[in-house]
Amino acid sequence: MTDEPRSSARRARRARRARRAALFVVLASLAFATSGPLARYARPVHPLAIAFGRVALAALALSLLDPRAIARSAARLSPHQGAAVLCAGLLLAVHFALFLWGLDRTSLAAALSLVSLEPLAVVLCAWAFFGVRPTRSEQAGVLLATAGALVVARSAGAGDHRLSGDLLVVGATLLYGLYVSFARALRDALPARSYAALVYGSAAVFLAVALPFAPGALEGVAPPPAHAAFAIVALALVPTVVGHTAVQIAARRMSPSIVALVSPGETLGGIVIGAVWLHATPTALEIAGAAIILLGATVAILGSSSSAAASAG
Repeated sequence: MTDEPRSSARRARRARRARRAALFVVLASLAFATSGPLARYARPVHPLAIAFGRVALAALALSLLDPRAIARSAARLSPHQGAAVLCAGLLLAVHFALFLWGLDRTSLAAALSLVSLEPLAVVLCAWAFFGVRPTRSEQAGVLLATAGALVVARSAGAGDHRLSGDLLVVGATLLYGLYVSFARALRDALPARSYAALVYGSAAVFLAVALPFAPGALEGVAPPPAHAAFAIVALALVPTVVGHTAVQIAARRMSPSIVALVSPGETLGGIVIGAVWLHATPTALEIAGAAIILLGATVAILGSSSSAAASAG
């Protein structure tokens, strides 16, 4: 094959990869953007009960598609791989518990702004576990996003915005990077759909064990109001089955910087949905902090993309 056909073939492969990446980012961002508004709409159900219902229904939905394949995949796991799947489930359970509890204790805009710190967690975990060293752009992005988070925190105490809720959401963002890393590390252990079903099922078990120990989690709302039940089902099907499963699949092969793009999309989409649907209008300081966090995440992601392109070249 001459140089010209080879070059054309490379360009075609790059174009296909770019189209797949763009489609993944758009679909996953749209799915994730519904998470915060739906969780807020599920009130007065306790945040931990919302998290449990979300992952339990997601596990059920995926398991019904092909229960035999999931059972076969689980049976083939080594003890080490099985423990890793359980760890991924535990990480997801704590991630959802912290995020939903934090969302319940702070404003919707503040919680979704802080979600944009997730790309930085993904970049740092890729460095720690896969040797992908942060570039100068990524380091600058970390500093910018951290500054934006401090700006968001400064408006705590105004309206629904509380620092305690902010801190819970920040804890959730830190765990997100580890959760994505597990999906990449276990990519050869079992098929993506089976992996997702087992992770959601494991998360549901951990949350079920935690529910009796959470103050007020089993009190008050039983059965939940119709609007809350609708919100929990929608949380299971849209941001979990569609969004999180897409992230788990993408994390297996795509660059961490591409996977990280979903979180800024969640922030922008979620704030818009919340403002239109729930009339949760962000304050000026929250908007400013969100803009700085998004700028930092963008700088970090672009730096990651440039580094990956240089390595590929």
